[in-house]
Amino acid sequence: MSAGADGVRRITPPQAVQKLKEDLYLVHIGLSESPGADWKRLFYEAQGHLTGEFIPRSVEITGATLRFRASNETVAERLAAVDRWLERANQKEAAMGLRTEEQRRRRLELGQEHQELAEINARWAKM
Repeated sequence: MSAGADGVRRITPPQAVQKLKEDLYLVHIGLSESPGADWKRLFYEAQGHLTGEFIPRSVEITGATLRFRASNETVAERLAAVDRWLERANQKEAAMGLRTEEQRRRRLELGQEHQELAEINARWAKM
């Protein structure tokens, strides 16, 4: 998972949520918070030059969920790239001084909510 005490982090492993075609899946990962517009801009800028089918803006962020397409063979590579982009966006955001105490408080509350939801989903998974 992404490192760093501050900023947006990946809090779940990749989860295939839809099979798009043979060995191609829509993959979701949970984020520690729903990032704001400034952070998203930094995240997309961090992508730089991409190769193959992992083209710019092929990663979407909605709320606290990040989604992309991957196969069994490409998911680890793509996840590593996403983790690097998360870290770069967090570093740039911190350097720009965009984080406020209110954002830190909100992130803590959302982290607690995600933990609670994870515990509930773990219990419900046995149903």
